[in-house]
Amino acid sequence: VNDIFIFNEIIGHLGLLELPIKGRAYTWSNMQDNPLLEQLDWFFTSANWISVYPMSQVLP
Repeated sequence: VNDIFIFNEIIGHLGLLELPIKGRAYTWSNMQDNPLLEQLDWFFTSANWISVYPMSQVLP
């Protein structure tokens, strides 16, 4: 079984919503001339949190 599949199943089962990172598409780089860019960090919250704090955001 694929680990990312299990991760996604758990996120869905818990009803979590992803908060995107504002102003940045990637959170990691190998700092080379032709860089490898990846998003390694995710931020999740609940629908209840979003309803109470609708302006929630993640800043780099």
